[in-house]
Amino acid sequence: MTSERVLFWQQKLAENQRILDLIDARQFQASNGDVQDEQTTAEVRAWAVGRVEECATRIAEWSHRWA
Repeated sequence: MTSERVLFWQQKLAENQRILDLIDARQFQASNGDVQDEQTTAEVRAWAVGRVEECATRIAEWSHRWA
């Protein structure tokens, strides 16, 4: 069970890191293909950074429990 939770958070971390990578490469787009304005991109980036941090925290918590 714990390893499944760690895997879940690792997958979420990878998804959110991918968003950050796309933003950093200036390739981030809305689902309809529109390029986002700078303010929206900054908001999405801030959200993704928070999610990456949360995922890393969860992985550490569950990894510690599993060890």
